[in-house]
Amino acid sequence: MEVDTGNVTGPGSRASPRRPGLEEVYRSERAAVLRLATALTGDRLAAEDIVQDAFVEMSRRWDRLDNPRGYLRTAVVNRSRSHHRRLGTIRRHSPRPVALMVEAPELDELWAVLARLPHRRRVALVLRFYEDLSVEEIARLMKCRPGTVSSLLHRGLDDLRKGMTDDAGS
Repeated sequence: MEVDTGNVTGPGSRASPRRPGLEEVYRSERAAVLRLATALTGDRLAAEDIVQDAFVEMSRRWDRLDNPRGYLRTAVVNRSRSHHRRLGTIRRHSPRPVALMVEAPELDELWAVLARLPHRRRVALVLRFYEDLSVEEIARLMKCRPGTVSSLLHRGLDDLRKGMTDDAGS
């Protein structure tokens, strides 16, 4: 299930008076969406590929975008979801498990616990507490109801607490 970007315009639409250029968006947003993709995938190399692909796709649609930054964030969330689908397929069809690499410098034991959470809970937590999005914005990105997001956040936080307690006891 892909997230609806809701920001591609049709012919005859008018652009905003001061719209940033593609290069400006790249410079200002690359680090932030790379952190987002790394947090969502747990894999710095996959995150770099996801971000690069998102920028390439955004450049192809550049003339039709009303909100390039929103499109970029949505593209990264969608591509990270696809990344996890591919990993799931690989795990189901591979005799040996595939381990996620975590290399980002800001990652610590909390991130290790976060990486073990179910994908939807991890996405909700990262978007809420790392990207500081509202429950309604997260619901729109994840194509679910705000109540579902609240449940994912509640259960995700509970899982984090239990995971941190379990790791501390080890």
